[in-house]
Amino acid sequence: MASKCMILLALLVPLLNAQTFNQPGYPGFGLGARFGGGQVVPQQDLQAQEDIRVPSAPRQRNGGQSRNPAPTAPTRAPVIPKTSFMDRFSSKLYAKIAPAQAGSNFVYSPVSVHSILALIYGTSFGKTRRELKSAGEFVDDQIDVAMIFEKLIKFRSDLGNVELKMATKLYHNQLKGGAYPGFPEFSQFYFNTADEAVDMTRAKDTSEKINFWVSDSTDGKIRNLAAPSDITEQTEALLVNAIYFKGRWENEFATMDTQPSNFKHSDGRISSVAMMYNDDVYSLADIPELGASALGLNYRDSNISMLILLPKQVNGLRALEAQLADPQFDLNRIAARLQRQNVLVRLPKFRIEFDQDMTQPLKQMDVQEMFGPKSQIKTMLNDRVRVEKILQKAFIDVNEAGTEAAAASYAKFVPLSLPAKSPEFTADHPFVFAIRTPTSVLFIGHVEHPTPLTASPEGAGRGRQRSFSSRQ
Repeated sequence: MASKCMILLALLVPLLNAQTFNQPGYPGFGLGARFGGGQVVPQQDLQAQEDIRVPSAPRQRNGGQSRNPAPTAPTRAPVIPKTSFMDRFSSKLYAKIAPAQAGSNFVYSPVSVHSILALIYGTSFGKTRRELKSAGEFVDDQIDVAMIFEKLIKFRSDLGNVELKMATKLYHNQLKGGAYPGFPEFSQFYFNTADEAVDMTRAKDTSEKINFWVSDSTDGKIRNLAAPSDITEQTEALLVNAIYFKGRWENEFATMDTQPSNFKHSDGRISSVAMMYNDDVYSLADIPELGASALGLNYRDSNISMLILLPKQVNGLRALEAQLADPQFDLNRIAARLQRQNVLVRLPKFRIEFDQDMTQPLKQMDVQEMFGPKSQIKTMLNDRVRVEKILQKAFIDVNEAGTEAAAASYAKFVPLSLPAKSPEFTADHPFVFAIRTPTSVLFIGHVEHPTPLTASPEGAGRGRQRSFSSRQ
């Protein structure tokens, strides 16, 4: 059972003396980025930019019209690559983040970062666009990309046992003028983005307003995302994305079966952790090429599952993670090898709170131009901007049944005749986990320090934490 949520904050600042673009183009913002000042791109570079279609705001599907009537959205089906471009992006980003988190727990949401980049991709041109296309594994048609993310972002599951919701809000500087024509409708339709004008000169009030929305969107799990120091008079906009997930296991663990058990750390230490236990039908596979075993745990009433990759060697996490960047080991291909069978599962409880500046990992993926003075991004305020930084804060809590149902009573019945001995999956050393759908990775991370049996719920299993306000 797991409860997870993630927030991404994007800050945008206009390029110094930026000219207003006369050519049609469509603006967008992504998860947690801030944009800052820079140089003006020469006029000849603007004339040489490739064509950009304005992603006209479609008419509302309920028959009503948008505030600024525009041509309807394309009705053709989006072109989706044969292999999951979302999985490929997730694997590349994980390979850049994981090495720096050796020895600690961490979790982040690839789909949250990806959706922000997709929105920015739709507003970009020139080298900026080409870099985003390559890093994001996007198809060339920006409308196709927007349509794919529309389907994902607008999916909501609230069936009692599983809840999944994504929301994005754009806070723009009220002193910077009105929105670029069609932008509010486009961002709302494809990326579920609401917008609000705020006073960036009142940093404390604005940060409190943002943090209230963040807390409300994540059921109170994430607070204090934005600090007053993140906001200046030059901040053009802040794009905030939240994803929240809570699910009940298809096969729950009985709280009475959770016992203290040894967990072997990569450095040779051994600690006592709260180990859950269940003998039931799960999905299992041996992946000898990775030197690992894979376990799939389904969430009830949904196509969402947790995939756990457990290295066969106690200190094998680093080697396992290094191989995950290889396309042949994308999570879809690993999941396809899982076989349903009775499995005796031992899995430690874990809880992680983690924040990550995504700027450097993205630069390592050759996304350079949008962070620099030659950024080629149009915004909703008719100015070119550069991305100053992209920040994310995430939370995950995995236990027997779920956050609200942890204290519920549970009875398990077994057959009178004993079945054949089940294969075992015992996660008693560091492992990788991912919460995923068949097409996208919602959350991914690794566990090196599960919940100690005596730890308080608030402090157990936390990863490295850094204050955004300390970043310059």
